[in-house]
Amino acid sequence: MSEPRRINLAELPWTTFATDERTSVEIRDPARKLGSSLAGFRVYRLAPGKRSTRLHRHHYQEELFLILSGSGTLRHGDRDVPVTAGDFILYPAGDPAAHAFVNTGSAPLEYIVTGNRVSYEVCEYPEDGTVYVEAIGKTLRAEEVIEARAEKEAWYKAGN
Repeated sequence: MSEPRRINLAELPWTTFATDERTSVEIRDPARKLGSSLAGFRVYRLAPGKRSTRLHRHHYQEELFLILSGSGTLRHGDRDVPVTAGDFILYPAGDPAAHAFVNTGSAPLEYIVTGNRVSYEVCEYPEDGTVYVEAIGKTLRAEEVIEARAEKEAWYKAGN
């Protein structure tokens, strides 16, 4: 009989993910450490004044969040929604609202992020006008995707 795949969070270092001065979060990723390939599970720690990521929305990945400690703001589309310990948030795959967390409190905002993993994600960043296409591992300008879609639709129509 094999042993269970197990790790204690205290054994994992916090890894910083930052894309700019405003966007920086610390992450512990026990699921990847243990070899999970179908489900994600991370613990995030967001410092006061920082945001977790650029405003974004997923087409194929579902995201679930559980706020563990601290307080902040969930940017939900064009709204700011206060969040605090105990709040549970769901973004189903394809949800139209772009989202991101901002720590507006004075203490670290810690939360769990979990969801499914897929190899063909499309993630939109509306403020940047970009779309990340995981199947090709490339970020495209939004207009490139729209033009490609129109070209493909015309190609299909031509065959009818």
